[in-house]
Amino acid sequence: MNEPHSASPSAISKGRLEFLYDGIFAIAMTILVLELKVPELVDSLSVAELERALGHHAPTFASYLLSFLMLGILWTRHNHDYRHFRVITQPMLIITMVQLAAAAFFPFCAALLGRYPRNTFSFVPYAGCVLVLVLCRLANWVVARRCGSLTEFPEPDYLRIRKRILRGCLALSAIFALSLLRVFAR
Repeated sequence: MNEPHSASPSAISKGRLEFLYDGIFAIAMTILVLELKVPELVDSLSVAELERALGHHAPTFASYLLSFLMLGILWTRHNHDYRHFRVITQPMLIITMVQLAAAAFFPFCAALLGRYPRNTFSFVPYAGCVLVLVLCRLANWVVARRCGSLTEFPEPDYLRIRKRILRGCLALSAIFALSLLRVFAR
């Protein structure tokens, strides 16, 4: 087993980066709801018309719920990960900035999927964005281990977590590839 190098100098305060991460995820999760519009009705008392209008927006509601859940899971995992990082090195900061850019872009991907659920291309940016978010998580674990930024962490635990993240990356890569194939196979 290779011993990790002693921790590289911190590129930024871990706490400051966590605040930024929390803020971007909170904003992205809030922006998701902006796609949910109250329908305009001809007859404001018509239950049937309201039901039809809300049914018409079902894909947008589904996209919202899926996306809120996805960002929530990723935010929770991030908080779990950062408990094990001593310092944030320059490479980790760069990876996190890519991850935050993807999180900020995610509401657009969710809106695209919600508005055009039958368009096979609308899922491609969504799946790609989720893939980038999870790949960045994996990259941060690997980089943190290599630069000595991880707290005292037993090797079997590190390998188990890395393997779980890698399985997620492979599954998401397959989903992304299949979504691309669906678009280009038409």
